[in-house]
Amino acid sequence: MAALSVALSLAALVGAGSAQSTSEHIWSSVAWIYYGERTPLYGPNPATLTSIGAQQMYRQGQMFRTRYLENSNLTEGENAVTTHAPIVGIEPNAIDNTQLNIMTSTDEYTGASALAFMQGLYPPLTQAFANNTGGMDAAMLANGSIVNYPLGGYQYPQIRTTSVLDPESVWIEGNAYCTKYTQSLIDLRTDGDVVSTYQDTLPFYHALWDRIFQKQFRMTMANFYNAYLLYDYASFQYNHDNETRALITADNLTTLAQLASSEQRYRNANLSASDVTGGNMIRTIAGRTMAAKVVALFRDNINSAGASGKMNLVFSSFEPFVAFFALASLINGPSGANFVSLPNPGAAMVFELFSIGGNESAYPSVDNLWVRFYYRNGTDSAAPFIQYSLFGNGNANSRLQFTDFVTEINSISVDSVASWCQVCDSVGAALFCSGLLSNSAGAGDPSAVSGGGNPVVNPVIAGVIGAAVSISVIGLAILAAIVYGGVRFHRAGSPQARNSTLGGFKGAEKMASDTDIAYAKSGVRHERTGSWELHDGGNGKGVMPTVPVQAHTTAGAAVKARDFASSSTKPIDDDAVSVMSEMGQVPVKPREF
Repeated sequence: MAALSVALSLAALVGAGSAQSTSEHIWSSVAWIYYGERTPLYGPNPATLTSIGAQQMYRQGQMFRTRYLENSNLTEGENAVTTHAPIVGIEPNAIDNTQLNIMTSTDEYTGASALAFMQGLYPPLTQAFANNTGGMDAAMLANGSIVNYPLGGYQYPQIRTTSVLDPESVWIEGNAYCTKYTQSLIDLRTDGDVVSTYQDTLPFYHALWDRIFQKQFRMTMANFYNAYLLYDYASFQYNHDNETRALITADNLTTLAQLASSEQRYRNANLSASDVTGGNMIRTIAGRTMAAKVVALFRDNINSAGASGKMNLVFSSFEPFVAFFALASLINGPSGANFVSLPNPGAAMVFELFSIGGNESAYPSVDNLWVRFYYRNGTDSAAPFIQYSLFGNGNANSRLQFTDFVTEINSISVDSVASWCQVCDSVGAALFCSGLLSNSAGAGDPSAVSGGGNPVVNPVIAGVIGAAVSISVIGLAILAAIVYGGVRFHRAGSPQARNSTLGGFKGAEKMASDTDIAYAKSGVRHERTGSWELHDGGNGKGVMPTVPVQAHTTAGAAVKARDFASSSTKPIDDDAVSVMSEMGQVPVKPREF
């Protein structure tokens, strides 16, 4: 079956290459790109992009350059991966940031991946200046000499980094701070298939714990509920540590990868999992917001008659990939075997907006705009851009008219930030939600702030309004208590107890009341990746809170929240409200800075 799937995929690639001709004009490309190799999320150090990961992203950027920017003859290796599909009017050598949209989350390895990709897409080049930024005239001095950018003509892309406090973040990581999504994950514990897999694989995980996991994980964490975290750690060690490679086999690693993919499909690709209202496919929320953003970016290109949004690059974790594969019927399609596994580092989903016939001097009507989808699973020479059909249309119908594409996307997507706030019930978890819902069209209209187009209230402004109102109310209450109630604030303990020579990580600034908290170097940046038990730092041997707090499931069962794994990948530094508080769990004390 796998061989048949690969054959069909290659046939689709050949067909796409032969069908693509000079009569086609590419107007916009939207690419969702998975970050490159990084250090483990659950390890002794913060997760960061490795040099190998940077090389992966650089190669992916080079291949995008070959496809969309260059017009030279392809080498044999390039021809095996892609064809030329130059975007109309895009600057080929110098970055024009008005033509690009680049977005990433605040995770270090995601932002670094974006930078490495852009170095491959627009490499350093002397005497390369975008016309829209003044061109050669802006670089020329009065005496006629040319001043190049530093580092041999290094290019400077404008990259928007969105924290979870930014409403735009829901398009990149729609599962983060989605309360209903987090609550839905608790039901994994009562899912018969999940429980069966947990029981069947427990001996396998325990056997590997003795060999490679015990240095980093408690034995109680060596199970299917932490499948991704365990694979993430084992894969890195296997690739970088000779001792680990001697302790486990390639077959062991393959099994860990398959189990990690299975776990993440349960978390992010279950189309039938909804909250009590039903029908909201809450587990696929990351793909639903992603899909809406693709349409919004294409609309920006259409509304500007092709002037802006020529190339749109979004760098994210794997959740949008896994969810969209299910939503677009790719998992169940004729090439489904290519979509059941987690994406390889640097993988890219690409949507192209193109027209047939006409010329490049006039932007086509919407009726003559088409969309096609490509997937490149990795950055190796053996990973080509392969065209696939979406929404169960079959390989014979691998392209859709733009209007039909929008109709299909509308049936699966969340069309606005306000809608996301309502679907996720995240008014208490995401700070901007209260401002959006209270200001959207005056009556909670969920279309008030969409992925693109004409929002009634700017998302950032609405978020700021919500934050300012909340802070103002709290500040006035405190001020009133001080003025009228005689309330005073003071630090507990005697002056002697506040001696600043106590040391600790704050050094001379540390007071006695500044209690040291023992964490691994990686702290709790990624407590949402993996288990509810990940509150003991990186060594896996800490102690959980002993209060037996329980959380509700949508099925009415009550279970200990600490027993379950959560989803990746939001750093705790961005947390305005702890996701654990949403579940009734006592949150871990934050790190001090």
